Formats: sequence, structure tokens, C-alpha cells
Amino acid sequence: MRFAISLLAPATVGCSRSPEFNILGSYFPSWLVCLAIAIPLTFLVHTYVTKKKLTEQLWPLPIVYSALLCLFSCSLWLILFG
Repeated sequence: MRFAISLLAPATVGCSRSPEFNILGSYFPSWLVCLAIAIPLTFLVHTYVTKKKLTEQLWPLPIVYSALLCLFSCSLWLILFG
């Protein structure tokens, strides 16, 4: 019996309630809120990069900005909810 319970225990670890925000009666997942914060942060980095004229050194710009967006959103999620 203990063996069967020990096999089922790891399967129940992820059953906790996911972090959500109640905004005007609608529940938004936490990753969506982190993404909404990360988009302006990426735009600020874009303005800094263009102001310093570093766009020539970052040549696949869609990949660079997508990676920055992912970095900011995942970092915010870990800081706020991790």
C-alpha cells in the first residue's frame, strides 16, 4: 500500500491552484500579466538600442526582441510567483 501511495504522490504535486488575477470579474493567468509588463520593458530596450545605434550589431532583430520578451516575462514570473 505504501508503494502505491509513493508512486501516486508525484502526480499530485501539480494540483495546486494556479496563480490568477481577478480583473473586472474575469480571471487572467499570471503569465499573461507578466507578458503585459514585459512588452513595455522590451520597448524600452528597443528605444535604448536605437538611441545608442546598436541595431547594426544585433542583426536578427526579430529573434533578439523575441528573446528579450521571453527573458523579461519569464524573469518577472519567477520573481513575482516563483
